[in-house]
Amino acid sequence: MMLRPLSHDDRPRIDALLSGVHAFTSDERDVALELVDHAIARPESDDYRFLLAAPDAPSDDGLLGYLCYGRTPMTCSTYDLYWIATAPEHARKGVAKSLVNAMERAIAREGGGLIRVETGSREGHGAAVRFYDALGFVRSALIEDFYAPGDHLLIFTRKVAPDGTARDAAPTSDEALIDAAFGYRDYAAERDFFLACARRFGGRDVRRVLAWECGAGRHLAAFSDLGIAAAGVDSSEKMIAYAGAVLGASPRASRSELSCSPLHVAPPIAPVDLSFVALSAIHQLATADAMVRHLRGAASILASSGLHIIEATHPSDLAPSGVHHTEWTEVRSDAVVHARFRMHIDRAQGRTVPVTLEVVSEGRDDRQSPLRSLRREDVWFVPTLADYRAILAEVPELKLVATLGDFNPDVPFDHPAAWRLFLVLQRA
Repeated sequence: MMLRPLSHDDRPRIDALLSGVHAFTSDERDVALELVDHAIARPESDDYRFLLAAPDAPSDDGLLGYLCYGRTPMTCSTYDLYWIATAPEHARKGVAKSLVNAMERAIAREGGGLIRVETGSREGHGAAVRFYDALGFVRSALIEDFYAPGDHLLIFTRKVAPDGTARDAAPTSDEALIDAAFGYRDYAAERDFFLACARRFGGRDVRRVLAWECGAGRHLAAFSDLGIAAAGVDSSEKMIAYAGAVLGASPRASRSELSCSPLHVAPPIAPVDLSFVALSAIHQLATADAMVRHLRGAASILASSGLHIIEATHPSDLAPSGVHHTEWTEVRSDAVVHARFRMHIDRAQGRTVPVTLEVVSEGRDDRQSPLRSLRREDVWFVPTLADYRAILAEVPELKLVATLGDFNPDVPFDHPAAWRLFLVLQRA
């Protein structure tokens, strides 16, 4: 991939790229092309600057993606990111991130200090919202019903340091380290999945949600962005305190209700329309009896026809051919976070298996000096689907209405591509 400026011949290439991105409406594509036409007609103006990502191969005449930005009028050092698009066949390959990084370096060379970007909250814009979250943009403002009823305006900002990187700090606590390690999670997309399940399998509008083992509260912030009241419980007092600081940075999310409570104990909160346990936290319940207690607690909080959704490890991962060892890396402005998770299936006893999570934060310098590290050991109980059905037989207040295999209500548990197990339970 190479990055280059806009040329007169690029208009049909950008037109073709935009036509392939189904998230854009026809009006949005027209506006995007108007900016292209303006830049081509007035090459002396820098109101709209373009960066294009093109293949290295000279025989390939297409575009991988492009970005349009410019200085914000009547400001000293603020820039607007007006448009960014990636060809669908090259999505999730680092094209958009490379474009943003190149833009930041250019802005830094000019002494710029802040980047602003606006997008909508409707489901079609979910990928954009997730992208800005993943890059460390801050959700600075929300204007409800700006584009249409239920489609809010989200304003993201990102400060640019003199070296062209965002000023996001290295993790300084175990809770921040865990939060950074799982920064790859697409919290807005997962929120949209939960809401899609509520529409398809539930029997009531979602106006209030509860996240069990809520961690840093990222799901709560995503729901708050849509004006949905959110509550979170976690078994760690330190994590609850950290989540409070995270959510306190957003005026809307700061109203989220937080409390410390074990996973098998129902917290004293008002009824909710939707609750969920994400990130395989359900497996911290080491026995079937503990799961029964959790499910009874969830049922006691759910309003009639509300949903409780469990994101669990796929039981096939305990087989020798399963995925029981994963490693990943999160790159931040001044730290690199390495994480490794392992299920020790060689030491499994039936459906009980020891697991370890190791996370290390290193400085982004030549020494790669360790900044912080942690190692957590646990024992997981990973039932089969038949085991879950037997457990649910002890909780008649909840009915199993769907078993899914991905963050997609159209992917069943037994689909060849299924990699998770989602239990969708409805309150009778």
